[in-house]
Amino acid sequence: MRLTRWVAAAAIAAAAPACADGTPPPVGLCASPEKVFFACMTASSRWISLCGTPPSALQYRFGRAAPELQFPERAADGMKRFLFAHYGRYQTERIELRFDNQGAEYVLFDYQESGKHTAGVRVVTGGKSREFACSGPIASRLGELQPLLQCDADSALNGGNCP
Repeated sequence: MRLTRWVAAAAIAAAAPACADGTPPPVGLCASPEKVFFACMTASSRWISLCGTPPSALQYRFGRAAPELQFPERAADGMKRFLFAHYGRYQTERIELRFDNQGAEYVLFDYQESGKHTAGVRVVTGGKSREFACSGPIASRLGELQPLLQCDADSALNGGNCP
């Protein structure tokens, strides 16, 4: 019986992508059966999460143990509310998802350049910008959303290359 449990646990661990240090990736504020497209914790112990079941639902969540903010209110509206931007070259990949909520612009970002990984969310309200950076492990599958989301024609990352 113990061997069966161990084999099952090993299979689950092998199927889940691990962080660079071998720990399991964070799941943030996502719940089963949602897929974690982005999750990390900030220095102020708040989760930044993007969860969903595309092509039917996608939702941004921010908060501690429970979401303090979720966008859109109905996850079923999410696939049409986020804009996608991407830039890549040798040793560089930058991905951003942008959305507007109650007069504020939010940009969920994941940048990798020359082995350095930075991610988080920028919020611009009334011309003032505030950034909430990830602190610790980052789970990101934002690139998988590119074919599912509308291209952000206003983002410099896309270089004006939206279809």
